Parts: sequence; structure tokens; C-alpha cells
Amino acid sequence: MKRLTLAQQALAEESLRFVQPEIATFILRNPDLRVTALRCDLKSIAMVAVCAAAKTYDPERSRPTTYFGSAIRHALYRAVLAQRRLDERYVSVGAIRDAMPQRVRSRQEMRATKAVALLSAYDRTLLEDRLIEKITLEQLGAEQNLDPRTIARRVSEAIEKLRDAESNLP
Repeated sequence: MKRLTLAQQALAEESLRFVQPEIATFILRNPDLRVTALRCDLKSIAMVAVCAAAKTYDPERSRPTTYFGSAIRHALYRAVLAQRRLDERYVSVGAIRDAMPQRVRSRQEMRATKAVALLSAYDRTLLEDRLIEKITLEQLGAEQNLDPRTIARRVSEAIEKLRDAESNLP
């Protein structure tokens, strides 16, 4: 990523004053996103947005309050909606345990269900995406802003955790 020039750094530092009011306005105007917004680091997201906007700001085209406020709002919306999509993809432990309560399960199915329930939500989602939904490593990497090799390593680690969890069951 290209570094900011000294003038852009000064502009970004000056524009940090817009961060807190924009976050407060964002939360007030979007009550349906409030719970999800609390799980995001809104201040960091807004600061990164200010730095990115400082690179492209043209004082002849708009005022700083308009330009930087808009950049912050858009970054907050993108981050909160991405968090919401990620939250919706997680499967709760209760849903895993009681997915089919009326059906009689075999001992092996019960052990597998218990082992999956012991994994973290991230690991469960990652395994579901990769193994069940057949999402490619490149797609998962792009979605999480990670290198596909990192995703491959995390999938392997999650599989190992699943094997360990299953072997440690009574």
C-alpha cells in the first residue's frame, strides 16, 4: 500500500476530528445495525477511511466535512454489513445439537455432532464454507482479506481441532 505524503498525513490528522461525530450519527441513524455495530471496531474503521480519503481528496471539488464524512459513513456501512453477513453465517451450538431432535442418530453421528459443537464459531463456519459449500480458497481469502495459503492453513488447523475434539470425547 502506498504511503501518504506529508501533506496528506497532515490532512488526515486534521480530519480525524470528524470520526467521533460521524460514528455517533451513524449509530443514531441506524438503530437496526446498532447491535452489529457494537461488535465492530468502528473507530479504527473510520480512521482507516480517513487515511484512504486523504489520498484522493481534492479541495476544489468538495469541502472536507462532506468528503471525509461521506468516506467514514461508507466505510462504517461496509464494515457493519460485512459483520452482519458473517454473523448470519455462524451456526449456533444449540442449532447443531438440536438440528434433528426427533430423529434417532447413530453413535457416530452423535460423536461427530458433539465434536463440531466444541469448535469455535469461526472454525465451524470455515469448515462449512470449504467442505460443505465447496467455496474455493481464493474466494474465502478475498472475503476475509487474507492470502489463500493462510486460509488453507486455517482450514487444516480446524480439521485437526475437529479430529482432536472427536478423539477426546468419551
